[in-house]
Amino acid sequence: MGIIIKLLRNMKIPRWSTVLPVLFYLLFITCILLIAFPIGTTNKASKQENHVEEGANLNSAKYHIDKNALLELTNAFEKADTNGDKHLTMQELAKFINFKIRDHIDNAIRNNPTTFVEIDQKPRDGLVSWDEYQTYSMRQKGLTEKYVQKSLFDTSDRDVKESVVREKALWMEAARTDPLSLTLDEFLSFRHPESSTVNLLNLVDEILRQFDLDGDDRLTESEFTDVLPIGVADANNRKFILSRSERERKEEFNKIIDKNKDGKADRGELLSYVDPRHPRYAIQEASTLFSLADKNGDRVLTLQEMCRQG
Repeated sequence: MGIIIKLLRNMKIPRWSTVLPVLFYLLFITCILLIAFPIGTTNKASKQENHVEEGANLNSAKYHIDKNALLELTNAFEKADTNGDKHLTMQELAKFINFKIRDHIDNAIRNNPTTFVEIDQKPRDGLVSWDEYQTYSMRQKGLTEKYVQKSLFDTSDRDVKESVVREKALWMEAARTDPLSLTLDEFLSFRHPESSTVNLLNLVDEILRQFDLDGDDRLTESEFTDVLPIGVADANNRKFILSRSERERKEEFNKIIDKNKDGKADRGELLSYVDPRHPRYAIQEASTLFSLADKNGDRVLTLQEMCRQG
């Protein structure tokens, strides 16, 4: 999160209305690889760990990767390697990333009501207050009841303080009706902004605000490929959601966005375009991974090449 904030500061974007969709987009892109290739603790059997170390002939110390993270990466690699040849093609990697994105979003939407009801306790009024959420959040982190009841900023734990500040900022962004509480839909936006239809609709509104020159609520190819968005005077502040070259942007508009081939992109087409489940995100992230890891340029990735990026 700190890296994202630094990036936003360096971009010197003039308006908060522009920062919000950029932040949402950057948060999503940052999360994609964490979703597809999770790094965390696991309780797999020692036999499986031996398979990682011996069968794959990898050394976690050599690649500076935690043993558990190496195990998780290996498991993810094997699932993505659909033909079992120990090499990942661009298509295999993109398909796996897209599957993980869809699975993550589906789970977030499915579990949101259950988590909401679990937190909504005092009082049970169909809203989650900040205090209710903080009590739940601290308990999820394994903190004791006594700790939860204390003022959070009485503690000297800097990580806890920073975590609370970050969550409060996200909370305030999600709270559209009351800054002290969240509805069920707002709670989804708070916990999983990439899963929220409201956030996606806001992003579509922002795209139209920046690109729709004639105000007809649709984008033409020329509007979409325009170099600078409305309200951004600095040439360094390129449109955050576009490919680099004009040729690539035109190709993206005609092949990906304008589905009905009428020469204009309406709100429905733009909503599909910004949806994280759209295959373009997975393809972009797979391409990024290949550019970083495929050092020999053979257009396939081995597990060893991916570990060298750790």
